[in-house]
Amino acid sequence: MCLLDLRLPSAGSGPILPLQPERAIEVKALYALPDHEVVAGLIPGIVENRLPTQEAVQRIRATPGMVPVAIDPEGEHGGGAVLWADIGEHPFREWQFMYTVEKLAESGQIGEAFSTDFAILKDDRILADPIEPDGFLFHISRCGSTLTAKALARSPRHVVINQGGPLQRGFWATITRDWTQPAEASPENLTAFRNLVLAMTRRRRPEQVHAFVKFISWNTLYMDFAMRAFPGMPGLFLYRNPAEVIASVLRETSAVLWAKGRRQAGFMMGGDWRVTQDMGDVEYLARCFAHYLDVAARDSGRVAHVNYKDINPANFPAILARGLNFKPDSAELALMLEQFRFHSKDDNDQQLFEVDSAEKLASMSDEDKRLVNRICGDLVARLDRSASNLFAPTAKHA
Repeated sequence: MCLLDLRLPSAGSGPILPLQPERAIEVKALYALPDHEVVAGLIPGIVENRLPTQEAVQRIRATPGMVPVAIDPEGEHGGGAVLWADIGEHPFREWQFMYTVEKLAESGQIGEAFSTDFAILKDDRILADPIEPDGFLFHISRCGSTLTAKALARSPRHVVINQGGPLQRGFWATITRDWTQPAEASPENLTAFRNLVLAMTRRRRPEQVHAFVKFISWNTLYMDFAMRAFPGMPGLFLYRNPAEVIASVLRETSAVLWAKGRRQAGFMMGGDWRVTQDMGDVEYLARCFAHYLDVAARDSGRVAHVNYKDINPANFPAILARGLNFKPDSAELALMLEQFRFHSKDDNDQQLFEVDSAEKLASMSDEDKRLVNRICGDLVARLDRSASNLFAPTAKHA
């Protein structure tokens, strides 16, 4: 498997230097590639060790650390395959789910691993002591979503799925047949999605009582589907000046850029995927992000909106309470607020957080900034003043 070289720190990579435009830190872009390809490379034999449903259910129920780690849309026998691995009691503390899998795989801490038919997700017997999620996090990318998820993950009482592998691409590619058809919110698909999430948020340590799920940015387009699978679930949509987001993505890449020129790109952008092959990266990203912003803006009040500029230690309690209906005690809140001191992509807590908005904007040409504003500006303004924005001037503070 070929992994992309990027400029982001991987788990366990040691001290991290401050980001500088002229430097390039070579790391593996696990978050930008299809989940099943990454997992197959990290856990040899996981695909080939195919178990029938009955045997798999028995192994899942008997192994507290057994969770889905990826979904292969094709699978050996067609129809999709779920990849399972025993990760033991290891808490999800890394800044992305795939770095947890990488860390455990490289240190020999992955137990039994196998694959099953996708249809197993419709079997409720795979649910062994699941924790019903307390909230979903959707976002535009590079907008404080990792910070928010890692802050929540600092509590040992929380299971936080930070862009879980099976939820990134595999599930959606399976039910859409690689984006040749819509993701139908049928009872069968909703059950499969719900069971997938609950299989990932199973209780693996006795102190775990709460769970939160942060999706990859483009999963925002499936916001309605996800919320229908969990009626009454509170959610957040985090966003940022798209020009700043694009500057970051161009420096560090993303799954969105990986999809460019593929059918998936048409879904992300809301247009014909073929035109993305020759489209400039800035315009392509802006049109994708505009699609996310539009979907979030049209949500019927179920998901709270928060601009990146409003994510800070002073506002964090309100974001949790008013956005997720979650009110931790003072000790737990203090533990979570520690995350605000550090760069969210540094799992070693060695790189202090620094505001970089001005640097990001300075790296983009005026022409590109005007293009991004023309495509996304009105949508950002709409979210800023929406009734669902927790910090809009007209928002009613609890």
